[in-house]
Amino acid sequence: MPTGAQKIAETLIDAGVDHVFGIPGGATGAIYNSLFDKQDKMKVILARHEQSASIMADVHGRLTGKPAVLMGQGAFIGTSGGFGIMEALMSYSPMLAITDTSDTGFWQLGNNQEVSGEYGTGDLLSILRAMTKYTTLATTPNEAVLGAQLAIKHSMSGAPGPTALLLRTNASFGEFDPDGPVGTHPSAGYLSNVEMVAPPDAIQRVVDALASAKNPIIIAGNGVHMARAHQELRELAEQMVIPVTTTYKGKSAIEETHPLSVGPMGIYGIETANRQVSEADVVLVVGTRMRPQDTASHHPNLLNPDRQRIFQIDIEGRNAGWTVPVEMGLIGDARAVLTQILQVSRDQGLSTRELEPRVVALAQRKEELRFFNDSPGLTANQSPVQPQRLVRLLQESVDPSTIITLDAGNNRAWMYHFYQSQQRATFLCPGGIAGMGWAVPAAVGAKVVRPNSPVMAVTGDGGFMMTSNAISTAVQYQLPVVFVVLNDGGLGMVRENQRPNLIASEFVDTNHAKMAEAYGGWGVQVDNPNDIPAAIHDAFRSGQPAVVDVIMDRFEPFGQFRAGVSEFARR
Repeated sequence: MPTGAQKIAETLIDAGVDHVFGIPGGATGAIYNSLFDKQDKMKVILARHEQSASIMADVHGRLTGKPAVLMGQGAFIGTSGGFGIMEALMSYSPMLAITDTSDTGFWQLGNNQEVSGEYGTGDLLSILRAMTKYTTLATTPNEAVLGAQLAIKHSMSGAPGPTALLLRTNASFGEFDPDGPVGTHPSAGYLSNVEMVAPPDAIQRVVDALASAKNPIIIAGNGVHMARAHQELRELAEQMVIPVTTTYKGKSAIEETHPLSVGPMGIYGIETANRQVSEADVVLVVGTRMRPQDTASHHPNLLNPDRQRIFQIDIEGRNAGWTVPVEMGLIGDARAVLTQILQVSRDQGLSTRELEPRVVALAQRKEELRFFNDSPGLTANQSPVQPQRLVRLLQESVDPSTIITLDAGNNRAWMYHFYQSQQRATFLCPGGIAGMGWAVPAAVGAKVVRPNSPVMAVTGDGGFMMTSNAISTAVQYQLPVVFVVLNDGGLGMVRENQRPNLIASEFVDTNHAKMAEAYGGWGVQVDNPNDIPAAIHDAFRSGQPAVVDVIMDRFEPFGQFRAGVSEFARR
């Protein structure tokens, strides 16, 4: 009879799972062994740390809409791997964590590494339940098979997110019973999901509101990315001539070079977007919870249900009208609901000719407010390099199709505010727990999923040093990712808030390009903006994992560009 580990491996493939990120350990080692002769169907990526593996799995879920497996030994998946699991939970990324309780026959005696929840051990079941949308404990091989099937189902149903299968040792090493009561059915029957759509009368109400609005706007969030609704979003905007702004995690939901794009909104956003939102009379919110950083700390001059008609599309019913009261919530998949709205607007034969002045006025506003050009630092050639100058040079130097991953800290604020995305679905950022160290393994995970797309991580030196181990994985699997490090010698956002009394925010000078070379990659350090285009070009041409370490101006504050009351319409 096959073992539980062998049947788990077969079940994953039967369910369409095709990537594993992790480190073998405990009872999961037997599952890795069972995948040896299945590598034509399952790509297994060895990470150097469970945190890095969890971030790679998070990005796989974002880019494909399917769960990858995060797999390793119990305590370390629940602690180190918890970084990516929690990010996936708060960012709605499908993921399946498979791990074990590491019980070895002495599970009541507090053995080392054990996380069964018995006295003297860690309670991994409770830990996982606190940071997943579904966790199941399997004590037998048959329970493990069913648990894997259900965990995959729940990771993709409704609002996607991480799930976990926790294994007792016997569930992996014991014999599977083909005549058992559970775990004996094909996965397909568990995985069929009904497309969630909105009621027709609700769709008509939204179309009528948008059609009669003087200043409508669409706010696009991460849900557009997760639903793969980019085309539907663009078509609706063009059909009804509606400007589109994005939240932080929604950036690149529409290309920001599109005539109807007004760029990103919120605390880190640009004035064009914030003004357009503040003056809107009808707002269609698509796939975003409208968190405080997106609403400029809920400033009433930006979004206000007392003077705006707000409609919200979200796959999770609890999110509609959660952070901002709305006139109506439309509960369903963003792509499906946008398709409904688009079809009704087409059926009504709404004419765009009379709305052409709206496009002209929008173009004039962009010019007036210096759309993506609101800083003289964008053209500054001083050394060390100013952050906004680096962002502009990156935009001019990389292919528009480049997938960009960001990190926590000032780097993401500079990129969100100043980088104008030229193609949709090209920006990935941590926005759940939003922790440092996300960008580097995220870029490696993106390259695994999209091997034919250029991929670039943009990170501060603090975040880079947390997870630079992922470069070793990139070297091993020949993944030519470019890592751009904003090297300002410390924790820039922390330092900005501490000045002039700095404490626990300064690093020793470090050449991160040498770290890339030590891992077997390519690296260069630059401190002159005139050298940056050639460095980026050479990094991509190297065909290796490559680090471009840029010495930055340590004291150029982003705070001067944070959204404020002056950006919003006076009322």
